[in-house]
Amino acid sequence: MQIINMRALILIKRYHPSNFFWPNLVKHNKIKELSVEQILNKYQGFEGELIAQFPIGNDELGKNNCLEKCAKINKTNSYIVLFVSNIESIPVSIEEKTFRMGFDVGVCEEEATIYSSIFNEILFGHLEELIAYKDFLNENFLFSDKSLAEKYLLFHDKLSSEGKGVEDYEKMTIYEIRKEKN
Repeated sequence: MQIINMRALILIKRYHPSNFFWPNLVKHNKIKELSVEQILNKYQGFEGELIAQFPIGNDELGKNNCLEKCAKINKTNSYIVLFVSNIESIPVSIEEKTFRMGFDVGVCEEEATIYSSIFNEILFGHLEELIAYKDFLNENFLFSDKSLAEKYLLFHDKLSSEGKGVEDYEKMTIYEIRKEKN
């Protein structure tokens, strides 16, 4: 399977206690000193209900159009807007207007497929080998640098090849996560 290069602004609605799987999050919470709600507030990755995804190029006008679309949808401020990229170079216009939150590992494709391994296998997982990586996450519950994310992904792939119970239904990749400066 080929990894598609992508840069996009995504609008995500975070999970809420009324979601049907909230009890599972409570049950599988691996950071016992924090509630599920506190974890969701700290976690800045791309897990949640994908509301909209806007692929963007290098042009400033395209980025501004995407931000305007997100703002129209996000009138209640109950969503989070993230810049997500698996491409090494970040356009200067985006780099100057955003903060790097860290690196997430998973699937964040244009066809409404999102899955964060950090969220599902570290923060709320079942394999102790992967849960142990929680000690390597930054204050945003993401990997602080790409090399840590690469090591995690290699280890995850190794566990998959050994037949361990990891999520491997799609090829995962590493994404840089950024948020707009206020």
